[in-house]
Amino acid sequence: METIAAAAILIYAAVLVIGGVVGWRLSGSRMSFTASLTSAALLTTAYSLSHSSSFGGYLMAAIVSLALGILFAVRFRKTGKFLPAGMMLLVSLAVVILFGWAAALAW
Repeated sequence: METIAAAAILIYAAVLVIGGVVGWRLSGSRMSFTASLTSAALLTTAYSLSHSSSFGGYLMAAIVSLALGILFAVRFRKTGKFLPAGMMLLVSLAVVILFGWAAALAW
């Protein structure tokens, strides 16, 4: 389980960076790009922390993902468009569950 959760942290961080770059290139959203890099940096920190403290790393990843899920929920409600906000909301909720479960197992 820990291997899957650790890999998911890096994959989720990569998806965020790719989404930020796409948002920046397509709509000129510098805020999207900056937020994606910041979120990816926090998730990379959580990944590193998970090697020394599994519980702490997965808990940090779950908190960052939950915050992003809330952000994407607000954006989805505002725009009503599934892409990108709705899709990222679903992905964020899925990884919150995965990281929360990994943190609970590591407790």
